[in-house]
Amino acid sequence: CRSKMEGEIDAKEGVVARRSGGLEPEDDETTVNMPLVQAQPVVRADEGFVAADENGRPIEGELPIEDSAAVRAAANLHNLHPSRNCCQNRACISMFWLIVACFITASFIVGFATNRPWLGGLGVLSIIPAVIILYFVYWKNHHNLVELPRVVNMFCWGVVGGIPCAFLELLLVNLFSWATGFKTQQMERENPQEPVGHVVLSALFAAFFVAALCEESLKYYLVVEFPNGTKGVKTAYSIVILATAGALGFATLENIGYVFQESSRASIAVAIMRAILAVPLHAATGIIIGLNVATAVMERANPVIWKILWLPILLHGTYDGLLMLSVGLQKEGDLIGDLGIAAFFIPVLALSYGIHRIWNLPRDYFVGEVNRRLIN
Repeated sequence: CRSKMEGEIDAKEGVVARRSGGLEPEDDETTVNMPLVQAQPVVRADEGFVAADENGRPIEGELPIEDSAAVRAAANLHNLHPSRNCCQNRACISMFWLIVACFITASFIVGFATNRPWLGGLGVLSIIPAVIILYFVYWKNHHNLVELPRVVNMFCWGVVGGIPCAFLELLLVNLFSWATGFKTQQMERENPQEPVGHVVLSALFAAFFVAALCEESLKYYLVVEFPNGTKGVKTAYSIVILATAGALGFATLENIGYVFQESSRASIAVAIMRAILAVPLHAATGIIIGLNVATAVMERANPVIWKILWLPILLHGTYDGLLMLSVGLQKEGDLIGDLGIAAFFIPVLALSYGIHRIWNLPRDYFVGEVNRRLIN
């Protein structure tokens, strides 16, 4: 009995000591002893919620934590970069597919009404290449890294951004024609009545300083500077997905413009050629831009625009330049015509390079909240 009383006295003295040290509140109410549990940061990975280290990266070898409301709350609590994207619901997906369906339906209706039934096929061919490429880049393997509404949002902004980009390109071409006196409109046709030097200079300027520079800069802006771009993404590879979506959005608008330019049966051949060359090239340069930005983020460095864009501009400009020279200098001989054949290898080379880099990315690019220094 005496030992029991001494134990109670020691316990009371311990409580008083803790209260005097400010560790417990001084109140007379009965308190309930609760175990002190330190919250463990968690992040969402491919295999589910896993424990994270102090940098927000998944701890290697940790087993997935059972999904629960508490775990999801902890993941949201430790997400230092919540998404600031304006497209947070799936209404934009429904609107996107509605617009696509209306466009294809209108192509068929106009085609049958004007006795040009191939217009419906042109509508499908102008959109389907981008959908197929985006399926393999995003949906087939990595659709859990970025929300689908955000991918659709970036695709739509790529389409919208292509409109001012087209006006800027037209302005630059007209300024070049005014400054040099070259007849640039005639050079776009076969066998133009212009000196060879004029054709070469015009083709190189249009290829590198008009098309490549403007269009690749638009893709860079969508990824890095655009308010609804890649800020607040969960993983580094998410940047690659969104960059590809924006590039394919622009490629789709450009494809529609080229395919429906003449609205003749020859446009079907143009649509097929662009589906296997131009659209994959735009996707490849978007992938490269996304990879370069993601690498800068992982290295905790600010993206440098010339380091990110030099290779996409070189690939894009070389492709366009070879095609323009093959058309403008066709009268100079068969060797010049082979430049167009050489241009066909540029998209294959660019896409192979992008896929090779993706396959060799470290695992850190695909899992964890790795981006403490996302572009902001």
